[in-house]
Amino acid sequence: MDKLILFDWGNIVESFETGYTLTNAFNDLFKSLGYKEDNVLSKITKYKITSIKDMNLLEEAYDEIKKDLNLTGSFKDFVEKYDYYLNKIDYYTDVRDYEISLKKYCKIGILSNLLILDKKRLDKEVGLSNYDYVFLSFELGLRKPDIRIYEEVQKRLPFKKENILFIDDKEKNVLKAKEFGWNAEVAKGTELDKIKRICNEFLSR
Repeated sequence: MDKLILFDWGNIVESFETGYTLTNAFNDLFKSLGYKEDNVLSKITKYKITSIKDMNLLEEAYDEIKKDLNLTGSFKDFVEKYDYYLNKIDYYTDVRDYEISLKKYCKIGILSNLLILDKKRLDKEVGLSNYDYVFLSFELGLRKPDIRIYEEVQKRLPFKKENILFIDDKEKNVLKAKEFGWNAEVAKGTELDKIKRICNEFLSR
């Protein structure tokens, strides 16, 4: 139990590519708030809402987004509809079950960029109590791939860098984790066999 495997959540357990995805949910959400186009995710990335720690600051960010995108919905509308649309996203129970099964061999954790409004959905999908460590961007006030998030997580862990494996769907996040000194690999929830191979190789060292 001297090793730790950290998993991203989005596009690992929660689906970004098959079925009803994060992109579908955000497009539907923002259309319900008055936005006329698709691909809204690319428009709101600059607001870094996944590193906002409290609802008051999130409301301030939403007011900026509302002005920039000419939205008609209020912040209250945003919060209520966020839960409705985001809870429709599909997720991979087989990946979640595999992650939890690893507790027999090592410690497991989550390191993910997510909005303060996402934590309840994350818990529904994976059961946060199943994980030994949970590191969420909005609670840390930092986002991947900022090197500082890896530094902050490392401070809170009793593991050497070489005994940590991080699996994420984005290459930029993995490259930064490797630069920091962790073992790190790119994989997606549609690649469970790859995830198993990566984990088995790490645990057998």
